[in-house]
Amino acid sequence: MTAPKHARDIKGKGRYYGACSDDCPFGEDLLISVTNAQGVVAKPALVPAAVKVTAEKAWSVLPRMVALSRTSASSDCEKRRVADRCGRCRFCLTAEIKAEHRNQWDTAAEFGSRVHDYAHAHVLGEPRPYDPDVAPFVDQYLAFLDAWQIDLTKHVEAAETTVINRAKRYAGTGDLWVWLPTGKGGKRELYLVDIKTSLKAPVNRVYPDQELQLAGLRFAPEAILPDDTLVAVPKFAGAALLNLRANAHQLIPLPAGREAYKAFLGAVDLQLHFHAQDTKNWVQLDAPALPEPAVPSQKAS
Repeated sequence: MTAPKHARDIKGKGRYYGACSDDCPFGEDLLISVTNAQGVVAKPALVPAAVKVTAEKAWSVLPRMVALSRTSASSDCEKRRVADRCGRCRFCLTAEIKAEHRNQWDTAAEFGSRVHDYAHAHVLGEPRPYDPDVAPFVDQYLAFLDAWQIDLTKHVEAAETTVINRAKRYAGTGDLWVWLPTGKGGKRELYLVDIKTSLKAPVNRVYPDQELQLAGLRFAPEAILPDDTLVAVPKFAGAALLNLRANAHQLIPLPAGREAYKAFLGAVDLQLHFHAQDTKNWVQLDAPALPEPAVPSQKAS
């Protein structure tokens, strides 16, 4: 999603909230974002996916690779700024291939932000220009609202709401607080719902770290209203993912209970620990070894 209010990106560390002024709810506090904290969680599927994208890119530029294989491998482009590189030498082509997976992931993230923006605009009743790429996903969002008989004026408690946990040093923004008819006799209960979009993944796809994200948002004690007023986060009956695809949608409940919350707090502590390090001082290619202790000489018997 797009950058929430009071969020900021710190170079080399990712998104944080706060440190804005005494006039904002954070004051001088700087709190790590929920998604940033989850950066330390292992994602085994990412490496194979990156390898696949890289290989596909290499095959797509094979004629260029063959042509450049006949030229010298040396290039001064390696020493230039990215904007000043030629884009045609062996070094530049290698850099292009290596960057492909990141380019695709950034494109997917940007697309997800657009879908979030249109979904949020619908909740607020704000018009948006027609976007043919986003439209199928918004249609699935509307289908979800219709299937669950959600009246935006009655059943949506909040949307795109930032929560804060000062004691645990994190903050994050959830997509939807909505009353769903999941209780006995169709009684509506309050759910925390996070929207996930994908152009390729199956509609029932769930990743392990998504439960931690929901738990972090669910158990934060405070939330920020649009006017920066702080209120208590309500007690949720449950948490769920709303997976949106171009031709389908699924609402998938996740436990996101206290055990998941405990695991999430561990991720927060670990990521904050890494971000507190001055890596220039301790990450070295040729680090000095600790001197070995002197071995006492053996006296002749």
